[in-house]
Amino acid sequence: MSETTQLQVQELVQFAQEQDFNQQYRQYFGDVWEEAGVKNISQMTFQDAEQTLKVLADSEASPEFIKSLLAQAAHDGAPPQVLEYFLSSDIDGDGRTLSEEIFQDGTNPLSADTPQPPPKAQVLSPSPTEDLDWEI
Repeated sequence: MSETTQLQVQELVQFAQEQDFNQQYRQYFGDVWEEAGVKNISQMTFQDAEQTLKVLADSEASPEFIKSLLAQAAHDGAPPQVLEYFLSSDIDGDGRTLSEEIFQDGTNPLSADTPQPPPKAQVLSPSPTEDLDWEI
């Protein structure tokens, strides 16, 4: 696991520790895990992670939901290599990893971000009254 990925997993675990995953949240997230076929988060495999990513890609989940879902997985003992797999994935194929989108950009990891062109430089044209007399 690269140092950057380790930091991202640690950031996710820290976020998870700050959350209060009550029964309502667990039930809400449980629907995603159930649809993906994940029976035990602490024994999750890469195949489970791939299925979960497909479920998320087919949904209209918000970036906050995805971040919280992964935090709940970290909280419930998902293997670090599976968390790394999630965080390094690029669901929408825009070249930005899921972790970059949810932790750095704040963009939606389910829809490709179109790069914004840099603002065009404004060309200043000379004033129509070039001969101004300045008085002080």
